[in-house]
Amino acid sequence: MTNDKLFEELKKKVNIILGEKGSHDFSHTERVYKYSILISKGLDVDLDIVKVSALLHDIARPIEENGKTKDHALLGAIEARKILEKIGFPKEKIEIVYKCILLHNKKEDSPHIKEARILKEADGLETMGAIGIARTFSYLGETNDWNSSSTKNPLNELIRNLNYFQLPIARKLAEKRVKITKDFYDSFIKEYNLKI
Repeated sequence: MTNDKLFEELKKKVNIILGEKGSHDFSHTERVYKYSILISKGLDVDLDIVKVSALLHDIARPIEENGKTKDHALLGAIEARKILEKIGFPKEKIEIVYKCILLHNKKEDSPHIKEARILKEADGLETMGAIGIARTFSYLGETNDWNSSSTKNPLNELIRNLNYFQLPIARKLAEKRVKITKDFYDSFIKEYNLKI
């Protein structure tokens, strides 16, 4: 197990890269990090890989948002590899971290890499519930994709299929968040389509 100092140093580095505003800021990464650790409980996984993957999964997101890459997961995996090599992270773990970050937002899976599934589900939990709703509207504000007179419903994407969550703790957390999201969705639609 890698010492806590490494994770604290990585957190500082990621905080500088992502900042503390917007829908994909450091607070998002920190929640994904915490969810990843929580979801890992009772599973036979490498916690170092889980933690590092969670901390570095969105490091190229600002570059994608600036239009300088089309795939923050691919560029993030490449950048994560460089960072981890520089700090002396175990070489045999770096390639697994690379794959976890590469796949974190893709439909395809890598069933033999449990740590990749953990990252996907931890990141998925961030799209649901009260935080997911807030992040959605934050993101739409950042991209100017929605305002209150828009006919496009921004919440359709939020109600994830529970089958996405295969890991027991993640599924349990997701069930609660689906209810929160659906209740908000119903209220939103009623208010949006106000009838006299």
